[in-house]
Amino acid sequence: MKISEMNNEQAADALVKLAEPLGNICGDEEMLQLIEKMKGAQDGPVFTIISDILPKFALYALQKHRADLYAIIGALTMKPVAEVARMNFKATVDTIRESYDDIIRDFFTSSVPATMKSES
Repeated sequence: MKISEMNNEQAADALVKLAEPLGNICGDEEMLQLIEKMKGAQDGPVFTIISDILPKFALYALQKHRADLYAIIGALTMKPVAEVARMNFKATVDTIRESYDDIIRDFFTSSVPATMKSES
C-alpha cells in the first residue's frame, strides 16, 4: 500500500518501521556506489544496466540487506516479516512496484540534514 493511501495512524506506524531498514540500506557505502552506478548508466545503453549493474545490485541487496528489504515490504503491506519471507516472489515484486510513493522519498530525504546531502 502506498503511504499516500494510508490513514495517519497507518502512515505513522509504517514510517517508524521504515526508518531503520532504509537507514541501513542508505548508509551502506557499497550499496550507494551501486546506486550511483545505476544512475550514471541511465545515459548509456539499457543493456548495460540490465546485464551488468542490476544483477549486482539485486545480488548485493538480497545478500546484505534481505532483512531490511523484508522489513520495508512488511511496513508497506502491514505484514510481519515472517509472512513477507513466505510471500510469492512475483507478488513481492508487484507489491514493491505498487507501493513506491514519492511521499516516502520526500519524507526521508527532507529529513536528512543539508550537510549530509552535500557530502553525498
